[in-house]
Amino acid sequence: MKRIILPSSLDLGESLKISILLSKIENADKYVFDFQHVKRVEPFGLLFVSSEIQRLRSRHPDSEVGCQNYSKMNYAGHMGFFKSFGLDHGKFPGQARGSNNYIPMRLIDCSELTDSAYDEGAAVGDIVERESEQLAEVLCCQDKGPIHETLTYSLREIMRNVVEHSEASQIGICAQLWPSKNLVEVAILDRGVGLRATLSRNPHLDVTNDKAALNYSLMPAVSGKAFKGAKNKQKGPWANSGFGLYMTSRICRNGGMFFIASRKHGMLLTSAGGKRYFDCEFSGTAVRLRIQTNKISSLNKSLEKYRSEGFEIQKTYKEIVNIDPSAASLMMSRDFDLSLWKKALKAIKNT
Repeated sequence: MKRIILPSSLDLGESLKISILLSKIENADKYVFDFQHVKRVEPFGLLFVSSEIQRLRSRHPDSEVGCQNYSKMNYAGHMGFFKSFGLDHGKFPGQARGSNNYIPMRLIDCSELTDSAYDEGAAVGDIVERESEQLAEVLCCQDKGPIHETLTYSLREIMRNVVEHSEASQIGICAQLWPSKNLVEVAILDRGVGLRATLSRNPHLDVTNDKAALNYSLMPAVSGKAFKGAKNKQKGPWANSGFGLYMTSRICRNGGMFFIASRKHGMLLTSAGGKRYFDCEFSGTAVRLRIQTNKISSLNKSLEKYRSEGFEIQKTYKEIVNIDPSAASLMMSRDFDLSLWKKALKAIKNT
């Protein structure tokens, strides 16, 4: 039997360490996770650690996986943490409805999103937009306003990336809003091919390692699909522009943090302009958004600022990209047919 003692806090750093530990753990007939010391959990930790325990089970299908000293963890149980990897405690992911400023662990089937789009004769982006609006409404308990708009946009762009690029079958999501702290955390992950494999489809990029992939993924107008010479170029508002992660990371860094991990490395960006790398072992892509809600003003103004700065950055490598000026990543969907289209097109023509 192999006993794994969990740390006092399932926060970002400790969760990533757990992924490394489990990737190197020796074979055993039974693995027991001990939660005796755990006092604090965060949405990212719940989603990420549960995924890693599931992965351990899939790597060792003949081994038993159990837990001990977990009965006090009511919040984690309610959020769907334990039942996500097979322990009969708490609720299943998606079972709790979510309210009071939280979204419990939930698994969204990517094929259901694409099937809904086909059935309705709509673009997948439209379905993802609708799903994001509903999630944002649950999280912030309102269906309009700057916080709702910002969460809808951020959720939409991350989820679109998963559906369009990752080849994953599901999207995992978990979130919490702390009104007294003016803070919201959203965790989204998939177990797809990862950033390096996705961006390697672009022949203009030298994605030699996972750190390079992380950096490329957050550059404006860089994509594994939209590049000079790409076949089957998308058109219309949901065309891939390579701006989604860049814009979302800029929103989060306005007083908050943006974290993204894929395979062996993760990267944290903060509002102070700092960048920090973490080691990890994660098959897929995991994102954590932390947004200071008291620093959210008009999303339109923020997007216009970040878009303008992104185009300035993009000038240095404009010969390798292919941007649709009406792409959703450049604006809120409600503005697709309004003046921002013209502003975006003008900015591109001036580059």
